[in-house]
Amino acid sequence: MLGLIAGSKKTEDALFYQLRQLLGDFLPIRSCALDETRKPEWLHQAEVLVFSSDSVRQEWEHTVSSADIHSITGIRTIDPEAINDLLHIAPGRVLIVNDDAQSIRETAESMFQLGLTHLTPVPLEASKLYYDGISVAVTPGEPEKCPPSISTIADIGVRPFSMKTLLDIVDAFELPLASQVSERYLQTIVRLQRRLIEEEEQTSSLMSHYHDLLDQVDDAILAVDTAGLITAANKRMAAFCGMQETTLLGRRAVDMLVSTPVGPFLTSDDSRQTVSGEDDEYVLYKTDTGSGTIMTMKSVETAFEVEQTAKRAKQDGLRPQYTLDDIIARDPEMVRAKEAARKMAASLHPVLLQGETGVGKELFAHAVHHNSPVWQGPFFAVNAGAMTESLLLSELFGYEEGTFTGAQKGGRRGLFELASGGTLFLDEIGDLSPNVQGQLLRVLQEGEIRRVGGSRNIPVDVRIVTATNKVLDEEVEQGRFRADLFYRLRVLPLTIPPLRERTQDIPLLVQAFLPEGNALSEAALEALTSYSWPGNIRELKSCLAYAVTLGGDVISTDDLPATVFARPASSLTPDHLIILDLLRDGTRKSLKQLEQEAAPLTLQQIRRIVEQLDREGLIQKGRGRIGSQITRAGMAVYA
Repeated sequence: MLGLIAGSKKTEDALFYQLRQLLGDFLPIRSCALDETRKPEWLHQAEVLVFSSDSVRQEWEHTVSSADIHSITGIRTIDPEAINDLLHIAPGRVLIVNDDAQSIRETAESMFQLGLTHLTPVPLEASKLYYDGISVAVTPGEPEKCPPSISTIADIGVRPFSMKTLLDIVDAFELPLASQVSERYLQTIVRLQRRLIEEEEQTSSLMSHYHDLLDQVDDAILAVDTAGLITAANKRMAAFCGMQETTLLGRRAVDMLVSTPVGPFLTSDDSRQTVSGEDDEYVLYKTDTGSGTIMTMKSVETAFEVEQTAKRAKQDGLRPQYTLDDIIARDPEMVRAKEAARKMAASLHPVLLQGETGVGKELFAHAVHHNSPVWQGPFFAVNAGAMTESLLLSELFGYEEGTFTGAQKGGRRGLFELASGGTLFLDEIGDLSPNVQGQLLRVLQEGEIRRVGGSRNIPVDVRIVTATNKVLDEEVEQGRFRADLFYRLRVLPLTIPPLRERTQDIPLLVQAFLPEGNALSEAALEALTSYSWPGNIRELKSCLAYAVTLGGDVISTDDLPATVFARPASSLTPDHLIILDLLRDGTRKSLKQLEQEAAPLTLQQIRRIVEQLDREGLIQKGRGRIGSQITRAGMAVYA
């Protein structure tokens, strides 16, 4: 029997699957992970042991005696299916992230041996949060270990055993299977090659279809990437420039268009410009997409009609200001929230956004409308908690002429009528009075409203999105919110995580919020990631505005508000301080280590305390075998 010894459960599962696929027909295979068990019950049956790495072998031999069993230290390589992803990374330095120095070194060596020389590996350093000039990390299945300053993570998955290790196993059992195992291993390469060919053919077909679609558009269109190369141009644009489409594609825009009216506009700071053609006047529009520039051209008559239509639409109803792309997220929970919002937007059921003050509920409401089937309809937002009951009723339902002193002549349409065919966003829904709750329920049930002071029912067709920072379940239990309305609104509930639970996003948010020319020192960034942010994104924006006003080009910890470092000692119990004291020396400690040192606290109590301290930003909770570590805010408790 072959026994596999791995360090973590994730590595065990991946390597066991590989061995079973290649050798499972010929050998019984068992496996274990050292982070779950130290001595598997099947050990006495094993004829050969294969270790996932040398460090795992050393850890095993330190605690288990198995000298009489033939052992192999596995050599690992990069999964062939991940090579294509690595080839698409732009040349430059990349951070290599894994759980120990040997694994990092082996990953880097594998990349070099496979010819991925366009990437310069930089090893992860313990406790280092910022790597100047590096925005991409490559990790074999350990994305949670990437520092928060990294914006792009290429997860290449757990590294499989190399062909040499597989053949060493075959030799150890004296099986005449070397050719068969080699063939099975090569089948993976062949399948990958076939898939790449199919993808290339599909891409070619899609590009052809894409250009056909561009030619069906009435506007002249030109697209340029960040390198200044023309990536798309339809026949109308090519004809206006006096060229063929094929002549333009892949060429430098400044060289090809210098003598055309399009060239000077492309390099200017203008977003709109009128130019003359042979037989007409045209309006050029330019949009920066982040990945390049898209330029369109319309006749003057068409441009005037479009702009007037847009003005009328703006007067009739608001347009959403944000899309899902405007919501910055790398943290897995926030990414999942964005994906859930995308799926929810596709339906017309009510969406209930829940989260603390300042987490960005209104951004999500805008994004839901933008991605919904009624995206071309109006979008209206109202803060239900900022108005009196009578004012809110007139805003939502409108009123008839003469209803009250100062009422508009002819009456006024309410937001339900104005938003018909679009989306109405009701913020702070938990603050609605019982009367307004009852009338809102009737709208949801009947699909019609009655104006204040009116006698006729008016049908409305509105997509409802609501938001609250209250726990509506508790409000219902306390009798402050109607249960029937609650279940009508909570068809698609979405909870937006607070900033303290998505610290991976803080460096990205800081980069987005800081004015051009300002930067944050490494210590200041660490302070921000350690703070608990009770005011969430709104508080972070205010903090940065304060720091920019008082600081220089590079913001230090001295420029940050004192609240970032303030920590109420009364919130810490003696049990909390026991755990903080054990982590005070700055070393990382696992739950098992803390259990051994924090008697008489139980493992369950320690786990709960670690969760609480992590939420408060006093420690950084480790995952897997990586232990927890005290933060700068945690050290400030002792100041």
